[in-house]
Amino acid sequence: MASNVNQANLEQEVQALRSYAAEYSQQFDLLSQQLRFIETARAEALASVEALEALAAADGEVSTLLSLGGGVSVRATVTDTKKMLVGIGAGVTVEKSTEEALSFLRDRITEMDASGKRLSESLGKLESQMSAVEQRMQEIYASAQQQIR
Repeated sequence: MASNVNQANLEQEVQALRSYAAEYSQQFDLLSQQLRFIETARAEALASVEALEALAAADGEVSTLLSLGGGVSVRATVTDTKKMLVGIGAGVTVEKSTEEALSFLRDRITEMDASGKRLSESLGKLESQMSAVEQRMQEIYASAQQQIR
């Protein structure tokens, strides 16, 4: 009888562990997706900083290629390299000096770095929890195999 109770407890624990494993896996996927988004946005911001620095170094008009999307570009001339239009979020765009735009982008990159670091730490903790769940399940299965023998 005690063996049946122990068996039932182990089965409940295995079910709970499977549930934890599924939940941790979903959280891991979500956090990984968020981290990839941040990394993409960071790379885009770094490219913008590089482009703005090149524009700031130029005097007068600058010829460039302007991407229209879908792999289509047009030759364009930037007539004012001292003022930029900067998207600040929620669909709002404001005019800033090149220096202000660079500062804004660098601050945004710093925020993305911090967010990426937090997400990486969270992913590490989740990996640790997933490993602990897997290890406990292996212990239960190994114990069950020994009882069968």
